[in-house]
Parts: sequence; C-alpha cells; structure tokens
Amino acid sequence: MCRSPRLAGLLLLLLLPGCGQPSPILVDRRPDASLLLPCGRPESPPDRPTDTDVALAWLDAVAKYLACEARHDALAAFVKGGK
Repeated sequence: MCRSPRLAGLLLLLLLPGCGQPSPILVDRRPDASLLLPCGRPESPPDRPTDTDVALAWLDAVAKYLACEARHDALAAFVKGGK
C-alpha cells in the first residue's frame, strides 16, 4: 500500500490530463505554385493606335485582371483552409 494516499492521488491526477487529449495531426499544405505568381502587366497599345489596337489592349488588360483576381481568390481560399 502507499504511505501517502494524497501523494498517490496527486500523481494520478497528473497523469489523467494526458489520456484524453488527442494528438495533433500534422498536415503538409502547400498552395499551388501558380497562385504565388505576380499579376501580369497589360500590354500598352502602340504610339499611334487604331481602334482595333485600343480594343485589343483593353481586352488584354481585362483578361490579365481577371486571371489575377482568380489567383488571388484561390490563394485566399487556401489560406482560410478552403482547399
């Protein structure tokens, strides 16, 4: 038998908290490398642009903006744990 029941009880209490604690699960999460690329800069129209040149430059700027926005949204979702 134990000489000191208090000491035995204290030791038992020290051991109990470790029993019910689940161990953490380590997960290696890395974003897709394409999400970390910088945004593309739009092409400038030539010095003396035609209407077509201006329209093509505008379409290029919009396309690059939308691609950058999509990457930003995907990276934000990854950081928040959505991916």
